[in-house]
Amino acid sequence: MRLFAFTLIALISIAGATAADLSGTYKGTWTGGQADGELTLTLRAGDDGATKADVSFTIAGQPVQCKVTSIKVDGSKLVVVYEFDLGDARLESTVSGTFTDKTIEGSYKTKSVGDGSPVDEGTWKATAA
Repeated sequence: MRLFAFTLIALISIAGATAADLSGTYKGTWTGGQADGELTLTLRAGDDGATKADVSFTIAGQPVQCKVTSIKVDGSKLVVVYEFDLGDARLESTVSGTFTDKTIEGSYKTKSVGDGSPVDEGTWKATAA
């Protein structure tokens, strides 16, 4: 089964913006090799001022919660890495995207945490809710 763990995602950035400017909830869709679904990405400034993220998505209509392991903002680009369980498989997705106005879009790649083998890749797009 293919997965979008980007879930975006993750993935947001604004050129010359601060972490506070990114704050908000972005909702959209992802499309992969054999599946698609909805996604939600929430960005906020942490106590230390760094950008924090929460990611969730659906696959086959079922919600999937994710654990964000890293987030990087560089100008208008964002990269979010997160892990999640799908059945008995532990997977990791890396989502990359570019922020334009109130929309973020980009691509993702998902791999197995156990052996690093590729699972899925595709695209995603989300808009500020």
